Amino acid sequence: MSNNYGIYLGEEYACIAVLNGKEVEVIENSENQKLTPSAVWISEKNRLFTGQYAKNRLFEDPENAYSKWKPSMGKTDIVYTFAKTGRAMTPEELSSEILKSLRADVKQRKGDDVDAAVITVPADFELHQVDATKKAADLAGIKTCEILQEPIAAAMAYGFLAKGEEGDWMVYDFGGGTFDVAIIRLRSGDLSVVNHGGDANLGGELIDWDIVNSIFVPMLISSYRLNDFNRNNKKWISAFAKMKRAAEDAKIQLSRVDIIPIFIENLCQDDNGEWITFDHELTRKDIEPLLVPYIERTINKCKNVLQEANLKSDDIKKIVLVGGSTLSPLLRKLLRERLDIHQEFSIDPLTVVAKGAAIYAASRCI
Repeated sequence: MSNNYGIYLGEEYACIAVLNGKEVEVIENSENQKLTPSAVWISEKNRLFTGQYAKNRLFEDPENAYSKWKPSMGKTDIVYTFAKTGRAMTPEELSSEILKSLRADVKQRKGDDVDAAVITVPADFELHQVDATKKAADLAGIKTCEILQEPIAAAMAYGFLAKGEEGDWMVYDFGGGTFDVAIIRLRSGDLSVVNHGGDANLGGELIDWDIVNSIFVPMLISSYRLNDFNRNNKKWISAFAKMKRAAEDAKIQLSRVDIIPIFIENLCQDDNGEWITFDHELTRKDIEPLLVPYIERTINKCKNVLQEANLKSDDIKKIVLVGGSTLSPLLRKLLRERLDIHQEFSIDPLTVVAKGAAIYAASRCI
């Protein structure tokens, strides 16, 4: 009998996990990473690539690489056309390619065929989006698929259901592309989402671009001749792609350390044709002022969701932190000050939803 796997099929990345005894194992991909970027690129020779390699092509070859199709799941009038080959794919087909990649990783690492899985979806996904997710699973060879809401999966990773403690928890999910908040309730053994909200245009990627535009770009244009140096100028696409990747990596590292060196060799050529090497030390203090407005917006969303449910912070037992942006010490500090709810972040916020899905999957006969 094959294992049942839990899958987080996110807008920014995907992750697959399985329960082994009492421990949840997150399966690494072929690049020895637990997270596979949700991106697809098709080359001029009609070869399809997924994951980090495809993500790297998003800015350098934007007409042949796609990501962020998750909100379009289930919309029959939307297709993504790859310019070089003319190939068109639906959101479900793109998602199926990510799922195929995860299945291949499991086959390589564990020798298992993932025929049955629990796949998570946002709390606000409608029926047609849920059905589209199931279709993507079928296209990927996952013949039996159950759907679990992401905030419930996150809570299950922390043993919300297993402990049997009735009450309300908040799940705060600040991902790369969106912000979602949900209040979940346990009553008489049943888990339910009491209320949810969020912002589809509020994610950690905005912070990455702020680091690029507010710190990196001013430094460069003050030191070099770079005519019309902005991300909308096709001449500088490659340079901005490199800076975006560096900003994202630095932001993550600065959640753990106070200073990080940034070195980008051959960033671009200046107006004189000379190659520029970007060499700079970025500190946590440099980026924290950029984070504050976004964190404040998420806190206001949390308060709105509480108010709509006729609840106060005192009514919430715990707040579960999900998403890479929640690694920030400043974010956790401001949440404590503004909401005053006990925080749970002992499980990696990047894999917690997949782990919860794996726990749920192990309890199901699917």
